[in-house]
Amino acid sequence: MITKIKNRIFPRTNKHQVQELIQRIEHIRKDHSTIVLFGSPTEGNWKGIANATLGLYPLNSLEVPQWYSNCNISQKEVQILLNKIIEQKFDKIIISGFALYFYEFIDYLCMKINVEVLYHFTFAEAYRDEFQQSFQNVITFCKEGKIKKIGFVKKDLAFLINKLYGIETYFQPLSQPNIDVEIKEIPLDKSKFHIGVFGADTFNKNLHNQVLNSLAVDNTIIHVLDKSKFKYLNMDDRIIEHGINLSRDKFLSILSSMDLNLYMSYSESWGLIAKESEILGVKCLVNDAVDYYDTINNEINTILNERS
Repeated sequence: MITKIKNRIFPRTNKHQVQELIQRIEHIRKDHSTIVLFGSPTEGNWKGIANATLGLYPLNSLEVPQWYSNCNISQKEVQILLNKIIEQKFDKIIISGFALYFYEFIDYLCMKINVEVLYHFTFAEAYRDEFQQSFQNVITFCKEGKIKKIGFVKKDLAFLINKLYGIETYFQPLSQPNIDVEIKEIPLDKSKFHIGVFGADTFNKNLHNQVLNSLAVDNTIIHVLDKSKFKYLNMDDRIIEHGINLSRDKFLSILSSMDLNLYMSYSESWGLIAKESEILGVKCLVNDAVDYYDTINNEINTILNERS
């Protein structure tokens, strides 16, 4: 009974999926000496890291099956995959994004392959015990030589960690998103001003401040992924839900249909959503101004004046 419950909570891969992973490892090695591992997205979780990793390393990245931050691969299957990576004699392995189970991977691989970690986090997430534990372990692994260097997608963190701990770091800017799908805007009421507030509902993403202040501006309709998060506002008629786990082309269609997108995160100055919005020709607010209402309202007025 316990096994059945566990399998429903953390669904496992099957033999066919594991074989596909092995074939993917062999395919990567034909043309690349570096392999990049990242965890599978679950709903909105890890989706940004997955997209960013595929943008940076489209040809040599391997998606590790996970459920949220829990590995879906059995211990035996992990050993098979890690042995295959060692057998293929990669020069380097990069862990992009970091769930705690990746420490087991590093412990096993570091004697045979140079290991690097690419971090996408910011210290706004340090309120979580899991983050603090992960950070402490990474620093320890670096000092023990198990991790050779750490890359950061945020430049200031590369500087800070190098200065504070003497660890070799580097800045890895996100690649410009490649939008190669046909974008068809969704039909919307043109008499309203449509604002997109997309992202996972975590503290640092700051969704609730953005939605509340956008609603306070007259004649606005707010578009989100999951409307249930905002039911307490009693503004259902002005909040439109588009759903989680959207395909990339559908999400981009929604993003491109907005009059204004918001990405006013506490911790990210220029996330992937902002980059995609820019490419699609839709303005995106990314600053972390204290007075959200005035910032949003002023930007709307600027856009409307440009149109008139």
